[in-house]
Amino acid sequence: MAAMAGPAGAMGADGPGAAPGAPAADISGELAGFYRLIDSAIGACEEFREAVLRVEESLTRLRSARPPGPPPAVLGGDALRDAWSAYAEALLSMNRAVTHARAEGYRAAVDDGGVGLTELARLSGHSRQQVTRLVNRGRAAREDI
Repeated sequence: MAAMAGPAGAMGADGPGAAPGAPAADISGELAGFYRLIDSAIGACEEFREAVLRVEESLTRLRSARPPGPPPAVLGGDALRDAWSAYAEALLSMNRAVTHARAEGYRAAVDDGGVGLTELARLSGHSRQQVTRLVNRGRAAREDI
């Protein structure tokens, strides 16, 4: 019999979303890569959110500090430039992590769920070629983690 989940939000031996009675080995083997990709995407989103806040704070300071008259030679200075750089890096990182997680979902549907490429294309509204690329990208993403 599978282990019972603890308090709300806690993960039991079966893990989140595990079928009742599913062996724990299936979770650690098959779903571990999926959970790592999803967690990576969540972490990238958090980093992006923090970068956006830094840009917003820098812009707010710039707006408050901007005196009337002709603009200064360097608007925002190093702080704003650093904030924009961090924002751009976090945006790329988040996009990459979310793309990998999405591709893993397609890969899991085909490899683990037994859904055919044509059926998945029909369900998702994407072309079969695009679904094939996403599945292959999901396979590659699992190897990267």
